[in-house]
Amino acid sequence: MTDPHLLPAPLRAWAENTLGALASVRNASPQASSTGLWHVVRACDSARFDIKIARTPDGFTSETFAYRHAVPALGPGRAPRLLATSPRHLALLVTALPGTPLSQLRLTEGALREVHWRAGSLIAQLHQAGRPSGAAHQAASSALSHLADQAADHLDAVGDCLAADEKKFVMDLADRLRVIDHLPLGFVHGGDLASALVCSGRSQLAVHGFASARFAPVVLDFAGLACGYWSTWPRLRTPFFNSYGRTLAPEERLALHCLMALHVVRSLAQGRALGDRTAADSARALLGRLRNEVSV
Repeated sequence: MTDPHLLPAPLRAWAENTLGALASVRNASPQASSTGLWHVVRACDSARFDIKIARTPDGFTSETFAYRHAVPALGPGRAPRLLATSPRHLALLVTALPGTPLSQLRLTEGALREVHWRAGSLIAQLHQAGRPSGAAHQAASSALSHLADQAADHLDAVGDCLAADEKKFVMDLADRLRVIDHLPLGFVHGGDLASALVCSGRSQLAVHGFASARFAPVVLDFAGLACGYWSTWPRLRTPFFNSYGRTLAPEERLALHCLMALHVVRSLAQGRALGDRTAADSARALLGRLRNEVSV
């Protein structure tokens, strides 16, 4: 039986063919597995790199596209740099980012305003990295409808954590999300930006984790921030969107509220599964605020 804590020999040989001998290898996946994320250190100079293993061939193709065609638009030092790929192993070898994820920092509101100002510009560059056409445009246009289709499953997962009227509110917003049209499309990160944004020093901000990156309505990238930092510090929206270059159109504001409701239900389902009472209580509180702000 293969030890899940050890990098498989063929994968290590592939990585060392590009990097040279490795001094250390650490499985950084949430659960020990031969797939996911590995942090490696090169022996000759202690340089750090990441080996990312996609779950599916389609995931490998889309993440490779992100690193080759969208990430370079961010500029040097703003994202990991792709060094090599292996379709056989569904593996990507990228440079590691120095710094600390935003979600792990304890910053004052003033410092957070500066970070969000820099984040707005960075995410704007990502969103403008190309325009979808053909099948990609069709997939981007239907991305939010696919998310709305998952609402019922998430509500089933939360069980009795939500009352019947709360579940109806979420389903009503999911139904509205399906019919909102003319949303601006772009290349989105698609993941948790609070964890994906990495701060290094006083002025450097970078982003990593492009496994969910794709063409979609750009408002998709704002839901996690709206449910997190912007919920606690609403004034952080202003520096972010000032740097982003525009405010949200009315239909985007409605879509954001819908996406926030879906985000809350996913978080509630995850918190319930993990027995995290604090996360579940926070999700319910945010859903209550949404109900006060949105009429359906």
